[in-house]
Amino acid sequence: MNLTEEQKKGQEVFFKIISEAWENEDFKQYLIDNPEEALEKFFGRKLPIDKKIKITDQSDPEYLYINIPVKPQMANKEPEETIKDHKNGRIMTDYKGLYNSLQKIKK
Repeated sequence: MNLTEEQKKGQEVFFKIISEAWENEDFKQYLIDNPEEALEKFFGRKLPIDKKIKITDQSDPEYLYINIPVKPQMANKEPEETIKDHKNGRIMTDYKGLYNSLQKIKK
């Protein structure tokens, strides 16, 4: 799957937030307690979105966390049909690749 430039930029922003939370416990707690304010302070500007932000701390290695995203609104398709990949018909998150990407981000 090829990402658009907008998706790449969003992914980069996401990785910066996660990296900071991993390295800075105070920021992580601030982000959990008051996400909008924490992110506005982190980026030095007002957030350009009109949605609430919900932060969950999924850093306890004793747990497997599953995020249930918004259900896609697809006409005439079953939800399973929207989750495909080229090899086995399912998309699995590449956690190792995600972790490696996060580690490479420089502030």
